[in-house]
Amino acid sequence: MIQPNVGKAKRGSAMKIVIVGAGAMGTLFGGRLARAGHQVVFVDTDNARIGAIAQQGVFENGVAALCEAALPGTLEGVADLLILFTKSLHTALAMKANAAALKPDGLVLTLQNGLGNGEAIAEVVGASRVLVGITNWPADLLDHGRIHVDGAGIVKLWSLTGEDSPALHTVSDALSDAGLSATAEPSVQQAIWEKVIFNAALNGIAALTGMAVGQIGDFGPVRELAMRIVTEGVVVAEAAGVTVEPDKVGASVEFAMEHHRGHKPSMLQDVEAGRPTEVDAIQGGLLKAAIQWGVAAPALETCAALLRGLDHRAAITRKC
Repeated sequence: MIQPNVGKAKRGSAMKIVIVGAGAMGTLFGGRLARAGHQVVFVDTDNARIGAIAQQGVFENGVAALCEAALPGTLEGVADLLILFTKSLHTALAMKANAAALKPDGLVLTLQNGLGNGEAIAEVVGASRVLVGITNWPADLLDHGRIHVDGAGIVKLWSLTGEDSPALHTVSDALSDAGLSATAEPSVQQAIWEKVIFNAALNGIAALTGMAVGQIGDFGPVRELAMRIVTEGVVVAEAAGVTVEPDKVGASVEFAMEHHRGHKPSMLQDVEAGRPTEVDAIQGGLLKAAIQWGVAAPALETCAALLRGLDHRAAITRKC
């Protein structure tokens, strides 16, 4: 039997936090927030996963945390904060199914991959209640409620509307106190685009080759392809009016190749499990902007076409 959580929220009162999507990242954030003294409820569509978490809690590198668990649409008026960790293709449906879980003044935070998640959430709850951000924490799902974390990461977040507020900093402080290295950053849209470019390179190539991040870095041809995708993504962002730092994005990819060597990006995990990838929000999101602004992006276009081919093959397999 696991021991009860012993943490106590460091700043302010403990929050009731609903984590929608109990995959690798949801498990990481929910487990750490629970150990920091917050009351965490996981919501997931997988009955087996919900049952395992309710009975055993969640585990990060063998360290346990007690949490509650529920199916979508079963919570009402309980959440000070709802963090959405579903795949981007499920954002709108997941938000509609779980909006009732929020308290009247509750906030929603998205740290999902891709472009457009904050806007999709705002259509359900209103833009003033939405926080957007990025995280680059590396986590791999081993089993229901069990993850392995290979390295460290950060979180950056801000309001979707661009406005500052005490509630925004309360959320940032809670994440930081939970050991997630969070900061409130007004320039978060730049960070979101930089992460999309990062993921377009490493996630896509990992999914297509079956390589972990370190293996991509070790093999010249795919390493060069990753950097070519970074270059195209930067040009697209600048054409769309978003200032990104090319050297910073490239350095982030290089750092991951060196320090997150064993990590399997989420898109590779999806391919291995026969699930749809987030190609439409990541590579597809960049390509949509490239088309809109008349930017050529042949490496991105090829990568996206191949990833959609993998998704199509997986869909055929699921029907058989």
